[in-house]
Amino acid sequence: MIRNIFLLCLVSISCALGEQKIAGGALTTISQYPFAAALLTNRAGGDYVQACGGTIITQSAILSAASCFYTGTVQNSAAAWRARVGSSYRNSQGTIYIINRFTIHEGFSPTTLVNDIAVLRTTWTITYSANVQPARIAGAAYNTGNNQEVWAIGWGAISNQVSASDQLRHVQVWTILQQTCVNRYAQTTTTINDNMICAGFLDVGLRGQCTGDVGGPLLDPAGIVVGVFSRTQGCADDWYPDVNTRVSSYTNWIVNAAIASS
Repeated sequence: MIRNIFLLCLVSISCALGEQKIAGGALTTISQYPFAAALLTNRAGGDYVQACGGTIITQSAILSAASCFYTGTVQNSAAAWRARVGSSYRNSQGTIYIINRFTIHEGFSPTTLVNDIAVLRTTWTITYSANVQPARIAGAAYNTGNNQEVWAIGWGAISNQVSASDQLRHVQVWTILQQTCVNRYAQTTTTINDNMICAGFLDVGLRGQCTGDVGGPLLDPAGIVVGVFSRTQGCADDWYPDVNTRVSSYTNWIVNAAIASS
């Protein structure tokens, strides 16, 4: 029955599946983005602290970036991670869920960051409320146009010189022509392909995604998740756009990972 619901949902353009930063933008609250999850880790020892972002897609699945869960080329243990939901704050309030396992895309490379996408499964069922809800994700037929308004959210820093934001922030940016993104990154080691969406405030900077935001969603004006933040060069750089994994390229993979029994 659950599988039928997911498959029915995929007929439409979007479906409800049920340590990186936001630069610029403004403070917001979890009530505006009830699908936002702060991903916490103690992989360095000590307390669990927010290091990445995620998106609730079912009552047991959270969408994020595979690169969050690697230290260099070594994959972290799921035991090193937790998810805080229902809170506007990165390290307080809301409810914390234990992560039972990761599903990392089989084509992910921790060196090139291609196929930078993952689904986390929680040990216990996530309880929905006014501040805890699943997001809608882009279906396979969804087309994100060039120069389209999109929104990024997260608890990352607001500039290269400022530490992570305690409260959730959001910022408006625009999608960038794919070839422009390829050209801008041509002199770097960053790979840009059609399974990625580039976004930013090109030739201006000042706003965008940054350290602490990795794994968090990129949203269209209707609140549909079109991207998962993967990497950036600097923080809200005027030359280099932010790079997101294109969700529509992975819709079926996401659904299968979200409902897999083991």
